[in-house]
Amino acid sequence: MHNLWRSAAYRIAFGYAAAFAFAILLLGTAIFFVADAEFRQQRDGVLSEEMEDLANEGLGRRLIHELEERGRLRTRQDFAYALFDRAGRRIGGSLDIPRPPIGYSLVQFRDLAGEWEEGRAKAMALSDGSRLVVALDLEAVDAIDRTILAVFAVTFIAILVIGVGAALMLGRYLRTRLGSISRTARAIVAGEGERRIAVGKHGDEFDEVSLALNAMLDRIDGLMENLRQVSSDVAHDLRKPLLRLRNQLDLVGNVEGAEQRAIELLDEILRLFTAILRIAEVEGGGLENYMVRVDLSTDVDNITSGYASAFADSGHFFDWTIAPDIAVWGDRGILVQSVANLLDNARIHTPRGTSVRLELMGEDGTACLTISDNGPGVSPSERPQLLRRFFRAEASRTTPGNGLGLTLVAAAASAHGGTIAVEDTGPGLRIAVTLPRLVP
Repeated sequence: MHNLWRSAAYRIAFGYAAAFAFAILLLGTAIFFVADAEFRQQRDGVLSEEMEDLANEGLGRRLIHELEERGRLRTRQDFAYALFDRAGRRIGGSLDIPRPPIGYSLVQFRDLAGEWEEGRAKAMALSDGSRLVVALDLEAVDAIDRTILAVFAVTFIAILVIGVGAALMLGRYLRTRLGSISRTARAIVAGEGERRIAVGKHGDEFDEVSLALNAMLDRIDGLMENLRQVSSDVAHDLRKPLLRLRNQLDLVGNVEGAEQRAIELLDEILRLFTAILRIAEVEGGGLENYMVRVDLSTDVDNITSGYASAFADSGHFFDWTIAPDIAVWGDRGILVQSVANLLDNARIHTPRGTSVRLELMGEDGTACLTISDNGPGVSPSERPQLLRRFFRAEASRTTPGNGLGLTLVAAAASAHGGTIAVEDTGPGLRIAVTLPRLVP
């Protein structure tokens, strides 16, 4: 019992059963008193009807004779009668009691079997100064009351038994469902990070909570994996520039220009850390405070116009198509930087003579930005890894970059509720970013 009481599931179940039993007790008590009052009111009505009937029979000897006749029959509700004169002496009827006061009162009298019974009496003064009394024993009403109490007691005990049984079943069910969640949580804490909470097939509240917790665990698992990857990649990718920096610092004072090259290496490392922090900020959901209506058509048009000369200088063929009046809800700075990253990738990582095309279109409530080229593309094995931090395809190892540009674009798309897709165009590569579009 102590263990049961320690369980919140059983406490809730027993609490509900106790509340239900208390409600039944209140309801039964109310029904009993209302029924008893109704029966007693009906009994007083019967007494009044009998009294009026007798009063119409006349006075004196005639009334006494009627009382004796009805007393012999005793067929109507076990009535008993008495007639008292002005002096209080009983002059008629078989009801052997002292003269009661006018109105209703409780009296003790002998029934037909000679046993004392408690009865309800009504006394009325007649016009000749006598007092007519009609009494009715309470046995019938008391019997009904006892029957109601007995039925209610049996019913209440049955309800208590059923309530306790239902509480045990409900408590066991709650403990089973909550126990599954608790066991899974302990297993995850013990190192089984891949464990997930079992989800039932009914789709009830427990299943909804389980799905939400599983989604949360997936998210935490993804973040932890991302953290492990970032830690590993940062350590790996910073090692080379730091070694180069160290070598340059060794040359400072001995080789001309070594100090300037060391400063440039430090700037490169700082840009790398700035990019990492920016991605972390975007993935951490810190953009909500900067969200505004962004006229994507205008901003993308400005960016592409600015990049036209850069593409021309690098020997690329660049053209674009931008649909008007496409707006999104987002962080304008991140969106502009994402478009610039995509254009930089297409310009830097494709050879001279490559055709690069940008399109911004609005379709079915979405804004779709695509940048495609007819360059050498990316091998199928490397394509799924393009969005990873610090990943660089084999063909782009000799070109500038740190492998964070597409990672930032992917983080920005996710933070704005959009998606990013990397597709092969044979030859070439196509990157499509889709964002929710604001209704004009």
